[in-house]
Amino acid sequence: MSKPRKSSAALAAREKARAKAEEITRRNEELIELAAGFFVHEDQLAKIDEDTEQKIAELRAAAEQKKTTTQREAMEVVGQMLETGESKKSIGERLGLSSSELKMYIPPVAPKSPEEK
Repeated sequence: MSKPRKSSAALAAREKARAKAEEITRRNEELIELAAGFFVHEDQLAKIDEDTEQKIAELRAAAEQKKTTTQREAMEVVGQMLETGESKKSIGERLGLSSSELKMYIPPVAPKSPEEK
């Protein structure tokens, strides 16, 4: 027995359905490619943020090192001023510092060794 012939309307309907399916597939492929491009850019944004945060951390570390060095140098100057015999009050006035601010710049006194006592 042979299969019954499909009507021309059914064939046309199938052809129309195939064409629609191909169009949907083509659009899906295009959207997939566009979405992939989006994710590439999104990853690049994340990398830029990571690099920026790393550079900020490096800059902060370098700034802290410079601040520590400069603080130590300022302490040395205050120490030299104290060695002249000038009072802390007078030095504070000369530098425009309150007594509590001046304390931050007074170098710590090293404990005396037994021979110095």
